[in-house]
Amino acid sequence: MIEKILENVINQMSPHLGQEQLEHLNNVLYMNFHGKEVKEESTELIPSGLEGDEAKIRMFVASKKAVNRQNNTLKQYTREIYNMLNFLGKRLEDITGMDLRYYYGIMREQRGIKMSTMQTRLHYLSSFWDFLITEELVHSNPVKKVGLLKLEKTIKKPYSAEEMEALRTGCGNIRDRALVEFLYSTGVRVSELVSLNVGDIEMGKQELIVYGKGSKERKTYLTDSAKFYLRRYLQTRAGEENLQSRPLFVTSDSPHERLSVAGIQYMLRNLGNRTEVKGVHPHRFRRTIATDLLGRGMPIEQVKEFLGHEKLDTTMLYCTIKTESVQASHKKYA
Repeated sequence: MIEKILENVINQMSPHLGQEQLEHLNNVLYMNFHGKEVKEESTELIPSGLEGDEAKIRMFVASKKAVNRQNNTLKQYTREIYNMLNFLGKRLEDITGMDLRYYYGIMREQRGIKMSTMQTRLHYLSSFWDFLITEELVHSNPVKKVGLLKLEKTIKKPYSAEEMEALRTGCGNIRDRALVEFLYSTGVRVSELVSLNVGDIEMGKQELIVYGKGSKERKTYLTDSAKFYLRRYLQTRAGEENLQSRPLFVTSDSPHERLSVAGIQYMLRNLGNRTEVKGVHPHRFRRTIATDLLGRGMPIEQVKEFLGHEKLDTTMLYCTIKTESVQASHKKYA
């Protein structure tokens, strides 16, 4: 009953409040009314370490491993599940939509977690509960009620042409320039990049096979510029033994080990600071090439295949339609 009342309040206030104000109202209501029905429910935190829940989590992780989910991804899933259980101090079958809205409100209002981060964390929980429903371990997914909230979607911008040029010219060595060109040309995820070896590149055909999420393989390609700088970079490593089986990108310092995700992020962050380009990170190159390909006329279905997305909706979130492209199309078709 109390949940129905709170939803009515939010619906009635929606026409009078902006998105940010509405979200704040929603969080405050659920934070203050959580645990209150006929009498106040205890919100004292207790350890969640129940053997039944532990077994369910292990089963969930095993199911994800069966479809080749990466270990890092599985750690993120389990971390969020345990965070939620420890915070609420309840068994899985006792957790309600009200509980998760309370959890959501505290994370946002008191701990300052960004909306995009919270969306990801709620996705992890929803996937977990969907598994429990499939296995008939619970009867409903309480995350679905949180999903009814209107979460604001922010458009993440690709690099502009000026920013790309600044990054290219700001590279301090041939490895960094080859890395920037490679990220833009291929649109690979940084996790895919760090697993590549020199022998994975077919330089003559200017193409390579990468293994994405769920170990799904796809073909991607090198631009002439990416090929040029990658070849020059590999020439500086010509003295390495068994070069073809060596990592594609290695650290600058001896013993020249495989460049890690954190290493690439650190290098790009420094590059952004030097060139005064804000928000420089590996995934933004992927977003940029997707947007550029779409702007040059590649059908979005082909962009989807290039990026290795399962759903077209995901690709559409990556691609930013540039204002000048809309104006040019208007002149062409109007």
